[in-house]
Amino acid sequence: MGNRWSKEKINAWYGERPWLMGCNYVPAVTLHNTELWQDDTREEVLASVKEELKLLRETGLNSVRMFMPFHAWYFERERFFGKLDELLDLLEKFGVTLMPVLFNDCAPFERPDPVFPDRMSEGWQPYDIGHHGGKAENPFTGEKRKTGWILFDEEEWREPQYTYAKEMISRYARDPRIIIWDLWNEPGNSNRHSLSMGYLERVFEIARDIDPDQPLTAAPWSYPEGYGVSEDAQLEPIQKRAVELSDIVSFHQYENFERVRQAVNGLSKEGRPLINTEWLNRILDNNISELLPYFYENRIGSYHWGLVAGKSQFYLPWDYLREEEGLDLTLWQHDLYHEDFTAYDEKEIALFQKFGKKE
Repeated sequence: MGNRWSKEKINAWYGERPWLMGCNYVPAVTLHNTELWQDDTREEVLASVKEELKLLRETGLNSVRMFMPFHAWYFERERFFGKLDELLDLLEKFGVTLMPVLFNDCAPFERPDPVFPDRMSEGWQPYDIGHHGGKAENPFTGEKRKTGWILFDEEEWREPQYTYAKEMISRYARDPRIIIWDLWNEPGNSNRHSLSMGYLERVFEIARDIDPDQPLTAAPWSYPEGYGVSEDAQLEPIQKRAVELSDIVSFHQYENFERVRQAVNGLSKEGRPLINTEWLNRILDNNISELLPYFYENRIGSYHWGLVAGKSQFYLPWDYLREEEGLDLTLWQHDLYHEDFTAYDEKEIALFQKFGKKE
């Protein structure tokens, strides 16, 4: 069984690599990647992916973060791995690495019925126009006092998901096309707080038993007032635990520049490399013009959200932001390009290209 990497090991690993400047990637023609893994839509999606990866590289980006589909592994284990191998081959062709995300606490507030589909999905997925994420019902709407639901809440579904994690990490543990394992997205979100603590720790244990060549991470995402300024302000327990378990410290921060700096100040005390694996919210003054140079100068890895505007409509505001006063909702929240590959803001693209060339 492996242990958490030492500070010396992870800093040496990070120092040997080009600065990570990537994005959270969802092909524009898909709804949250779903059609990428389906037999009947995959060929058309891959054709789009090839064009988007070309654009991604022209922008200067060198890595993508993508959420992996447990359901595709569950229904079509070997076919799924074949599809993932094909995707990794394509990414490698363009000089792009992959950060897979295995599990997620950014969850719906209602327990679905049934809790799991009885077969692999087919066809182009329906979507709602005018909603961030492509669905009118999403984790950014509804009763916020409820607790989000995840499949781990169903006892009979825990072992299959642990097996999925074990098989995924084992298969690619020595594969240089995988840059980092992001084991759990936003632990504690959706009012779950510490409900996922045991599951999070077990997934890290599974990964440590395998001892992959790649570092492990899970990102804090919510920072109390004063975090990074006062010692009294601390992360929520599950987010603190995520940092303690991580080899490389990733974090999410969609707030303004000063709040980003405060988060960096607080997390820098770990003495480990930092990577912001989710950012870019122009509506909340979380801007490329300020943050990308800051990340580059401080060698903080960067994975902003989005590339090409598409069915998932990530350029629209989170639905709850529509209720806030004083925000300019005409700004794009995420994404860099329109569907025809014209830039949302040429100055932003020039910055990415500038820093991409330096690496």
